[in-house]
Amino acid sequence: MSRRISIFIFLIACLLFVYHLSDSGISSAPTDITVSIYEDLSTEQHFDLRSARLTDTYHEPAFGFVGIPIKYSDNGLPLDRSSPFALHARHTQVFPEGRFQFRLRSKGAAQLRLTQSDQTMLLHTRPQSPNNSTDHALPAPAYKDPALPDLRPATAPHQEVELQFYSNGTNIEFELIAIIGGKGLVPSPGELSVSVAPMGEIPTLLSPRAEVPLTDAGWNAYRLKRRAAHDSLNDQNRNWATQKTREKWERYHETVKDWAKEALPEIPIPEAQERVNSPIAIDHFIDKRLTELNLEPKPGISDLDFLRRLSLDLTGRIPTPRERQEFLQAAPSTRRAQAIENYLRSPDWADHWVSYWQDTLAENPGILKPDLNNSGPFRWWLQQSFEDNIPMDRFAAELIQMQGSVAQGAPAAFAVATLNDAPMAAKADILIQAFQAEKLSCARCHDAPEHRHKQIDTFNLAAMLEGNAVELPKSSTVPTLEGFRAPRVDISLEPGQTIHPTWPFEELSDKHHLMNSIPLASGAPKTRDKLARYIVSPGNRRFAEVIVNRVWKRYVGAGLVEPAEDWEYQEVSHPELLHYLAREFTIQGYDLKKLARLILSSRTYQAQPVNLDLSQSRAGKRHFAGPNQRHLSAEQLVDSLFQLAGKPIATEELNLNPLGDRPPTQFLNLGTPRRSWQFAALMNERDRPSLALPSAQAVVDLLSAYGWRQSRMAPVTDRADDPSPLQTLILANGVATSQITRLTDDNDFTQIAIQASTLRNLVDMTVQRILTRSATENDHQLAEALLNNYFADRIIAKASHSNAETPRHDRRISWANHFDIQSNTIRLEEERQIRNGVQPTQLLSIYFREAYEDYIWALVNSSEFLLIP
Repeated sequence: MSRRISIFIFLIACLLFVYHLSDSGISSAPTDITVSIYEDLSTEQHFDLRSARLTDTYHEPAFGFVGIPIKYSDNGLPLDRSSPFALHARHTQVFPEGRFQFRLRSKGAAQLRLTQSDQTMLLHTRPQSPNNSTDHALPAPAYKDPALPDLRPATAPHQEVELQFYSNGTNIEFELIAIIGGKGLVPSPGELSVSVAPMGEIPTLLSPRAEVPLTDAGWNAYRLKRRAAHDSLNDQNRNWATQKTREKWERYHETVKDWAKEALPEIPIPEAQERVNSPIAIDHFIDKRLTELNLEPKPGISDLDFLRRLSLDLTGRIPTPRERQEFLQAAPSTRRAQAIENYLRSPDWADHWVSYWQDTLAENPGILKPDLNNSGPFRWWLQQSFEDNIPMDRFAAELIQMQGSVAQGAPAAFAVATLNDAPMAAKADILIQAFQAEKLSCARCHDAPEHRHKQIDTFNLAAMLEGNAVELPKSSTVPTLEGFRAPRVDISLEPGQTIHPTWPFEELSDKHHLMNSIPLASGAPKTRDKLARYIVSPGNRRFAEVIVNRVWKRYVGAGLVEPAEDWEYQEVSHPELLHYLAREFTIQGYDLKKLARLILSSRTYQAQPVNLDLSQSRAGKRHFAGPNQRHLSAEQLVDSLFQLAGKPIATEELNLNPLGDRPPTQFLNLGTPRRSWQFAALMNERDRPSLALPSAQAVVDLLSAYGWRQSRMAPVTDRADDPSPLQTLILANGVATSQITRLTDDNDFTQIAIQASTLRNLVDMTVQRILTRSATENDHQLAEALLNNYFADRIIAKASHSNAETPRHDRRISWANHFDIQSNTIRLEEERQIRNGVQPTQLLSIYFREAYEDYIWALVNSSEFLLIP
């Protein structure tokens, strides 16, 4: 009987697993279309796949191909495919007897074979031509078929060929081969599709089960769903690819844990005896300093203030109404701990960390000429690393090894810095600041006048990253001219001098016995491996201390050591606390979430803020009676604003090569941003309207005013984001803010206004949504004076919906035709429409709508909204 029960449970589990795959959009059911990817194609005949290498097989519900799954290395880094590669899809389907029209749409060479009984027919599209000019004419607008006005047109550079085929009511076999990429082209399928319809009807994508009309709405909905499915598939594939690597790191961390418990002395904590990894320990060390300074700890903040602070710190946005409701429904004794766990599990945890490490590691991709002394876009690897919660020693080691695909955002993109006389010297400075808190910036061209570092230290590390000895470039020295005043800096190296790869910081990291046990990935130069081992070895206690200090500073507002990136000559404000946190961080396998949980659970983090900048206090006076009073970062502000209105960040694709006829080495496609960390510098030296991205520029203007850096040429821990008149002006009057405060049909505040039962109910929901707290009587009085006269008659009966669609971005305009006067005219008109904004809703009276917009605007511009509790 027990065996039958076990078999029954197993079968149920299998059914649930299959249902899960189907529900997530990654179904491998027999009705799906099997897609294969072939690489290393024959140079003579691309459509002949017999000698090509099969590298991937997956499934799609229809012949609509919006992306290709990512290929991963053993340690989960994205890899490039050969260019070109081939997409192969095969399918058999029965059509009723009658005449059908098939359409093949592709931007490059593709071949569709249809076979029924003994009849075979072919459809072909031509290869796409690469572009090497800037003065092409703007492509003609896409052809709109007057007989099928709802049909989505084939936009440039896509081709479309049609075939009328008479079905005799038996199986039709379909075989599609599409060549993706090639020399000088972007390896992307674009809007590759096969569609079918009876003569004179709107076609649908060829599919055994999906009904996707080839209209704008149908294709856009399908594209969003398939991209989400591909994201899920990529996560699954990465998890499988890196399983052995993850297990190796887990075994290694068990060894480190055993060593740390013996080698790192435990500091007695009277209040936390027998409490391992306890937030009480943090408060114990903080209280010791407060007692010495004759100070009292700040009282704790309210539950809702805690929720708002926690959400901003862990997700980079304010809490949603649903999160607020669930938080208040939890038992008071456990709601804070439960909220910490919920936010640590949130995918937004990864998003919020990206912007921090973009600054710290100087991630600086350029969508135009990305090799012009920029870095590559390793932002996606950053996001992936925090999504997977890889240990921070592995994070640092993989960055130092600099492997994977440059274009797809692997750590190899960190190595990019062309047109730089010594790019690896710059990278060495970034790495050492990030993970060792030693600043080499002044030792780039001469010996550092204010630090102990010599120029040779910088180039020793540069040689380790390069993988060979390097010669000092003449441009990396301070010239001395006979008869002129001698430089006021020490110059200890000569131009052309050979410098060998050597670790210069022996006092920070000895040759620890566990160094050779670190499970580094293979393939990097041995000297990079050696550098990674020196930095992340458990014998290098500075590594754990620096990461701990960075996390402490991020959540509390000031570091235990300041500045966080330069510890030379600096004292630790709480040495025992730093030692305790670093020891626990090491024992817990350098797990960032476990460290965050420890800090966030402390009374110190949950206390009311202090109204002084603790980072500017001397170490002996830095007390942490409460965290620093902080204001929203640029990313927190923008992401919170769009969340308030329930709107996506609807901008153009960050791409000046939408036709895909220039290689990724010349133009990057950074995608369409969904979070503010995904933006990048938009300026270009041509400064022509045709090269503008006006929707994205509106968001970038707001981000920049609040301290976000369009160009990150150097690493930064503390931004220059002090309050300024520009911030006030752009938040009050900027295009991005008007997108949030204007009540359009797609704005959540419009629905709140319609659904509110009373004016008090409206104010309650509005204040709770924007400020997280409950509305006070003062809030109600102010709102009543503004809205009471219009509330009763606010809803317009039988009003039609407005066109709330964001102005379209004409994807015909690219670098290839940016000199065309028509390109400039079109882009200027797009900018005008974006500045004017989307048409407001007609569902509310104009008097109420404008008054309610003013009320929302006032709350968004209030200091309460802009400050972290």
